[in-house]
Amino acid sequence: MWAVVAGMAASLFLRLPTFVFSLEALGSPMVITVSDATLMAFFIAAVAASGAEMVVGAHPAFHVGEKRSRWRSIPYWALPAALSILTVLLIPQAPTRIFQVTVLSLGGFAVAVSLFNLYATVDPSVQGFRRSRLLLNVLAYGAALVLFLLVYQTRTRSLLSGTLIAATAALLATELLRTYTRRADLVLSYAAIVGLILGQVTWALNYWPLPGLTGGLLLLLIFYLTVGLAQQGLEGHLSRRVILEFAFFGILALILIAVVGPGF
Repeated sequence: MWAVVAGMAASLFLRLPTFVFSLEALGSPMVITVSDATLMAFFIAAVAASGAEMVVGAHPAFHVGEKRSRWRSIPYWALPAALSILTVLLIPQAPTRIFQVTVLSLGGFAVAVSLFNLYATVDPSVQGFRRSRLLLNVLAYGAALVLFLLVYQTRTRSLLSGTLIAATAALLATELLRTYTRRADLVLSYAAIVGLILGQVTWALNYWPLPGLTGGLLLLLIFYLTVGLAQQGLEGHLSRRVILEFAFFGILALILIAVVGPGF
């Protein structure tokens, strides 16, 4: 955690080269800029993921009951990495140093809470598993909303914004699905499908001049519905009744967004 927080703080002062890539995509020119914040975000995400690997590997239950493989620990990396990326991208958006320090403190605290609760959810049979799982869900959905808003309001080309949201959704879906099966390959496959759906939805929403808040809420709703259906599928409980329940909830949430969301 000290390494993660130190890296987040260093992102305020460290200046790295900016790389600009020009290419032609789908018949039109496109420019991709990789800034110092982007480079630091992925570096700190790798540090946070390595911390999650050490935390999970220290749990006795992680080595019991089945052969250990590198795939088993990968789903645990997702949430600390996503929170680290989110924090580094939000710090430059803060208007003053005090707000930047506040974002840094909250981001570091969120990563620490995620690591603590990741350890508590390695063994579903221990006391406190449900409480830790609930906290991780809150962190994951909260990070999803902020990241969707951050990316969607930039109004960049669909090829770029759709890809970023697809990667974000897949990363967070991995955390939300990992406790429903011990097969990491299934978790990663379902999470990739969720990410693909969110990327396609982003592509469609970019043709609709929605405000950033409304677009972010719509993406969060679709993310919640697809993750919920994936959870039911992994448990083997997916049925017509479950699909109707999710459809009913989705319609109610869509009406609520239409009522309170600006510019719907």
